[in-house]
Amino acid sequence: MNDTALMIRLLGRLKKEMNGAVAEAMQRRGLNYPLNYGVSVPTIRSIAGEYGTSHSLAMLLYRQQVRELKLAAAFVDDPQQVTPDQMRLWADGFANTELVEQVVYNLFRKAPGAERVALEWLDSPKPLLRYAGLLTAASTVRPEMEQTMRQAFFDRIDQLVFREIDSSAVLRGIVTALRQLARTGLSMRRMVEDRIAVYGAAAESLPQQVAEELRWQLEYLDPVG
Repeated sequence: MNDTALMIRLLGRLKKEMNGAVAEAMQRRGLNYPLNYGVSVPTIRSIAGEYGTSHSLAMLLYRQQVRELKLAAAFVDDPQQVTPDQMRLWADGFANTELVEQVVYNLFRKAPGAERVALEWLDSPKPLLRYAGLLTAASTVRPEMEQTMRQAFFDRIDQLVFREIDSSAVLRGIVTALRQLARTGLSMRRMVEDRIAVYGAAAESLPQQVAEELRWQLEYLDPVG
């Protein structure tokens, strides 16, 4: 069975799970898609899982203007075949926070070279791309990552804090990324803690919000040796 036939079959399965009330509620929350059947993410993941791993099928699914097919693409793709160019291409279609979160957490964070694309996105003028960069950064930083790369993430995110940003998603992403950076080592944690004091004393509201969120979240982190 070719990819087109598989896609038609997959769509038929998904349509049986459609929920119009959920689709309407999502639209009211700003999660807009050209076509949305309101199928829950766990259900999409479960049904997509029956089709195994297929990079070519994923590429076909993501080109469709159907929410459920775009999300299914992230579940069936092979992360080892995902290239930086594919990440950039798919990111051009990011239309809301749900799509960003599902694609990043289920696919992009596992792709080779994801951290370097994340650095690019942190400089994007588009809030959803900055959000994608922040989530990818938070998902890829590790204690074993080169210090220069962790420092690059820290510096870019620190600059973001002082930009004129009114996106609640970007705020969440900043906090998440800085928290994860703080988990990578004692020196990085101290850097994050030092910036909390700077953010808290800032005149702008965004740095103050970042400081408030980070302060209590770091209290619950395991001690870093």
